[in-house]
Amino acid sequence: MDDNREQLSVELITETGQKSRGGLKDYSEMKKGNVQRVRGDFLSPIFKPRITFAIDSVTFNMSCVNLFPDNQYVVINVDEANQRIIIEACMDYDRDSLKFANLKGERNNPRKCMARIFCSMVYEMMGWNRAAKYRSMAIFQELGDKKIIVFNLDECLQVFTEVVESGDGKQKRSTVINMPEDWKGRFGYTLEEIDAKYRVDTASTFVTVDNVTGERHDSRIEAKLPTPEELIHRPYGGIRSRQEVDE
Repeated sequence: MDDNREQLSVELITETGQKSRGGLKDYSEMKKGNVQRVRGDFLSPIFKPRITFAIDSVTFNMSCVNLFPDNQYVVINVDEANQRIIIEACMDYDRDSLKFANLKGERNNPRKCMARIFCSMVYEMMGWNRAAKYRSMAIFQELGDKKIIVFNLDECLQVFTEVVESGDGKQKRSTVINMPEDWKGRFGYTLEEIDAKYRVDTASTFVTVDNVTGERHDSRIEAKLPTPEELIHRPYGGIRSRQEVDE
């Protein structure tokens, strides 16, 4: 047989009779400015980890507390310049600790965390409507031996709950969700925008606010930057299995 013979190829044709463009030639095509990653908020976000702010309290949902399965207490760091908060797991006796989950049986369960002073300060910082609640999706990261959860406050959904009365006099609760203005008309950020926006500067100094007294003091996240190999295999962190940890 002739090894130099031309190899046969099958061209895919679209329904309109045009030649199909097929798949990507290289992953670098994903970095093009016209490629957007669809926001998780648009994709059935009920079971995704998130935080909900009210004027007097914060609540982490079940998926969020499961990111720290061995801890029921956290500290909250505020990055005012970038309008984000960064959560670290801690022990109950640590300074400024907040109990964000209750241990029932062998698993964490969310709890409503009363934090009037902290929430009031966040609402004032962000210029939020005090009558609304705000939800933000969690970004879980492993930076060396540090595990953190990041919430970008400028990406919160505004949530109103109202009572609607029908013609027959029955009342029904209705939820109205408003998205940030800069989300409209876009599916999400490009990959380059995601890299820039979600990167945490581990050399920065953050502010920790005591949720009881409102006292503010500097706090640093000391973390070993991930190696290139770690970035390849675990770019956004994740929950490692017990076997993986023991190894």
